[in-house]
Amino acid sequence: MSLIQSIFLGLVQAVTEFLPVSSDGHLNLFQHFIKLTPSLTFDIFLHAATFLSVIFFFRHQTKYFFSNIKYIIVGSIPAAIVGILLKDQIESIASLPNLLPYFFLFTGIMVLSTKFITTKDKSLSFFSAFIIGVFQAFAILPAISRSGGTIFSALLLGLSPQNAFNFSFSLFIPASLGAIILSLKDIISSDFLTLNNLISFVFASIIGYFVLNIFQKITINKKFWIFGVYVIFLSAILFFIL
Repeated sequence: MSLIQSIFLGLVQAVTEFLPVSSDGHLNLFQHFIKLTPSLTFDIFLHAATFLSVIFFFRHQTKYFFSNIKYIIVGSIPAAIVGILLKDQIESIASLPNLLPYFFLFTGIMVLSTKFITTKDKSLSFFSAFIIGVFQAFAILPAISRSGGTIFSALLLGLSPQNAFNFSFSLFIPASLGAIILSLKDIISSDFLTLNNLISFVFASIIGYFVLNIFQKITINKKFWIFGVYVIFLSAILFFIL
C-alpha cells in the first residue's frame, strides 16, 4: 500500500468513524475502488487511531463514564459476543462489496428516521443499555453505522440527544478496545506497522478529534438525521455501480 493510499484511507476513517455513515463501509468501498483487498485487521488498526481521538475528547468526562459503568458493561455484552464468535464470518462478509448498498440503505433509513422521533429526556436503564448494545453489535457488519445505530436506538428509547451522544461513545470505548485486543496479534505479526500506515494512523487520530467535536454539535442541535439523506443517496448510486 502506497503512502498516498494509506493517508487517504486514514482520512476516510477519521471523517467517517464518528459520523453515522459507517467507516467500515466507506473503507471497504474505497479499498474496492483502488483495488485493495478489504481487511478487518487493517480496519481495526485505523479504529485504534480514532479510539485515541475518543479518549482525548472525553478526557474531562470520566465522571459520566464511571457513573454509568454498569450500563456500559451491559451495553457492551452483545458486541463482545458477536465479535468473539463471528470474527471470521464478518471478515468474509466484508470482502463482498455487492452487499454494501443494502447495508448502507439500512443505515440511511435508520438515521433519517430520527427526524421524526420526539425528543425526550429519560434516564438510562439496564433494558435501554442492552437494546442500544444490540444495535452496536449490528454495526460489526460493514456499512452499518455504529454511531448511527446506537444514537438512533437511544433517541428511540427516550434519551436526550446529549445523553444519546455520550452513551454512544462511552460504548465505543470498550467495543473498540476489545476489537483492538482481539486483533493485536494479527496487527503485530503482519506488515501493518509500516511507516505509511503509521502516518495514516496519526492523521486519523488528529482529524478524528476535530470531526467528533463537529458531530457532537450537530447531534445536540437535532440535525443528526441529515446524514441519512447522504447515506441513502450513496446506497442508490452503489446499487447501479457495484
